[in-house]
Amino acid sequence: RPPKEIRFVPLAQESEFDADELFAYYSEPARNSPLKKFLPIIASSPVYPVIYDSADRVLSLPPIINGQHSRISPDTKNVFIECTCTDLTKGNQVLNTIVAMFSQYSSTPFSIEPVEIAYPSGSSHPKLAGQ
Repeated sequence: RPPKEIRFVPLAQESEFDADELFAYYSEPARNSPLKKFLPIIASSPVYPVIYDSADRVLSLPPIINGQHSRISPDTKNVFIECTCTDLTKGNQVLNTIVAMFSQYSSTPFSIEPVEIAYPSGSSHPKLAGQ
């Protein structure tokens, strides 16, 4: 979606931002944000990657920051694991490792639920078979 159409409260914030406002906020020199170095990855794109839940609430603006709505707490029962990458092979390796390690804490140990990802072309992940 275009940056002006992406509105949410980012992690560790209390105010809602659109993506343009958020980039300006994290770009402020006085803020010295560690997120600043990731902004150029998507800043020049007319649309930004964004992950929404079924109620159209922002879960994440990868690779920049997650939304406050998806913050994990000790009471969290369901976890969505996503991995943003510029190298698909390395991204798959990281995602598969995190998913496999995290799955030991599932209510049924070592079980996961895959999700369908809508790409312009391609398939969904993780790809655990044969590894």
